[in-house]
Amino acid sequence: MIRKSISMFLLLSIVIFKGNAQYMPFDSWGVGVNAGLYGFGVQGATTLSPNFKLRVGVDYFSYTDRESGEFDIDVIFNEYEVTTQARLDDTKITFPNFKAMVDFYPVANSIFSITGGFYFGNNRASTNGLIDGYEALVTTLGDKPVLRYEDIVITPNDDGSFDGKLVMGNTVKPYLGIGIGRTIPKNRVGVRFELGMVYQGEYLLSSPNINETGDAWFDRLTDELDLPFSERQLKWWPLLNLSLTYRIK
Repeated sequence: MIRKSISMFLLLSIVIFKGNAQYMPFDSWGVGVNAGLYGFGVQGATTLSPNFKLRVGVDYFSYTDRESGEFDIDVIFNEYEVTTQARLDDTKITFPNFKAMVDFYPVANSIFSITGGFYFGNNRASTNGLIDGYEALVTTLGDKPVLRYEDIVITPNDDGSFDGKLVMGNTVKPYLGIGIGRTIPKNRVGVRFELGMVYQGEYLLSSPNINETGDAWFDRLTDELDLPFSERQLKWWPLLNLSLTYRIK
C-alpha cells in the first residue's frame, strides 16, 4: 500500500513538472487570512508549478443562539396519549476545520483557477432541551412515559432536561470550486475570491437522552423551527471565501 502511494505521488509529480524542468517547486510562498461561510482562517501557500498552487490552513466558525425554539412532543403511556411542548435553548454551532487545497490555473499567470481539495474536521451543533411540565406529568402518571418526536424517542433526565448533539457530516469533506485572483500575488499583497461546494455527508444525532430510529425527524424539526433548509440541502454546503495574502518570497 505504501509502495503504491509513493508510486502515485511520483507519477503526479512527473505530470505536474513535465515540461517545466527549469521551474523549481516551492519557489514562491505566501501567508494570509481568509473569511467565508466556514468561518475565519489562516493559510499558507506555495507554488508546485506555473499552473498548480498548494494551500493549507485552518478555518474556524462558532455561533451561539440563546433564544428558545419550541416544538411538539407526543407523550405515550399505556392508553394515555397527549401532546406537550419541548423547548431548545443555547444552541451552539462549531466548524473547526483543517484544509488542504490545490489551485489549478489553466493558463499560467492568469487570475482564474479551479480548486479541489479536502476539509478535515468535525462540524457539530449542540443544544440543551427541556420538556415542559415533565416532573408534574411523571407524578400524575406514576411512572415515566415514552416521549416521541417523529422517529426520535426522548428519555429526559428527572427534571425534564435533555441534551442534543448533531454531528454535521463526515470528518473528511471533499471540496470543488472556482476562484478569481492569484494564490500567491505578483505584488507584495493580493486578494482572491472563491466560490464552491463542499460535500458534508450524512448528519448523525448523538445524545444519551435521544434514540434516533429513522431519518424523517430532521426535515420535520426544521419546518417547526422555521429554518430555511432541509437535511438534503445541508449535505452540500455552499462556500464563499475571500482571502488576503502576503507574498513572503
